Amino acid sequence: MARKKEPLSARDLEIWRKVTETVTPLGGRPDTPPPPARSRPLIRQEAEDLPYEWHTRTSPKPEARIDRRMQRQIATGRQEVDRSVDLHGMTQDRAFATLRRTIEGAIRRGDKTLLVVTGKGGKRFAQTDATPAAYRTRNDFDQHGGVLRRMVPLWLEGPELKPFIQSYGSAAQEHGGDGALYVILRKRLPGSRRAQA
Repeated sequence: MARKKEPLSARDLEIWRKVTETVTPLGGRPDTPPPPARSRPLIRQEAEDLPYEWHTRTSPKPEARIDRRMQRQIATGRQEVDRSVDLHGMTQDRAFATLRRTIEGAIRRGDKTLLVVTGKGGKRFAQTDATPAAYRTRNDFDQHGGVLRRMVPLWLEGPELKPFIQSYGSAAQEHGGDGALYVILRKRLPGSRRAQA
């Protein structure tokens, strides 16, 4: 229920009258024109499936390094990262599904660069010897970094994602360094005449 407004006191009315005396009407000025209608960018439907050819044509293995010039342009901001995906804390299944969905969506939108954050991962020590762990030293264990950090490059080169990937490589320090990758996406279907973008 709306509250009734209390009438202004005599003092408030006097202050308001003094303020209005100092205001000069604009007079004769035309109204501000309405802002121009913004054209909506053409967005491809992300729900649509990619053409079947993306998955059936033979595609070359992505390069496991990015051209130095391109890497420098991304790191300095002259080439923007179109999209990024953070896979921290995800299981391998969830991370792969998220990465695949992100890459396919980026292809539909026409994105060129992607930043994939895997995290550096903590060190894990796997038992490789039959000797009980209590009798071994730290050097007797195999050291492994983060699982996603090792798996993402394998996924990018795997049969499900390689048709979309032109190249990938370590990100600059300001984008995550060893815990992230720049991924350069293909512009066209592998095997088409103009596949190299």
